[in-house]
Amino acid sequence: MRLNSSIAKLLCVSCGILSSNIYATDLTVNFTANIRETTCDMRITGGTGNNQNNTIAIGNSGKTSLDKILSGDASVSVPFSLDIVTCPSSLAVIKTTITGTQSGIVPTLIINGITSTDKADYLGVSVARASGGEAFTINSTVDAKRLVWTTSEIAAKKVNLLAKLVPTDATKVTTGAFNATAIFNFTYE
Repeated sequence: MRLNSSIAKLLCVSCGILSSNIYATDLTVNFTANIRETTCDMRITGGTGNNQNNTIAIGNSGKTSLDKILSGDASVSVPFSLDIVTCPSSLAVIKTTITGTQSGIVPTLIINGITSTDKADYLGVSVARASGGEAFTINSTVDAKRLVWTTSEIAAKKVNLLAKLVPTDATKVTTGAFNATAIFNFTYE
């Protein structure tokens, strides 16, 4: 049995609940379920906010230069973490899908959400483990492309991550305002 929970991180929360009615006549249904404890309470550590909706500023007070972005300078990367506040002892697996407006050029990037004419373009934000490795594919539910917590991360109740500003096309990058929203959706097993 999988239990899902969503926590919005970096800038905003966006949740919706849909329900539908199913009608049947002359039908017998038997349910078998393994009832487990409630899902986990999670938080984000880093940036500013209430640990549920945080803003992670990239660069010096949220400002950086194009040459630093293009060179991959360390100043365009910011560490943060996802932390377990409380979880049932039966928890064995946490899978996290990072959702946002995915780049049509680089699938591991969330693109700029600003639509005004003074926005930065051909840039995106990636999220990867701070220890290294590839950035996670945005909106992916495939385990090899999303964040699947290791047993040691679950035991430590923390996964250290890195948000990084990356060009989608280095020849077309423009300067300006940048703002991207990532939502972290957790599946517990």
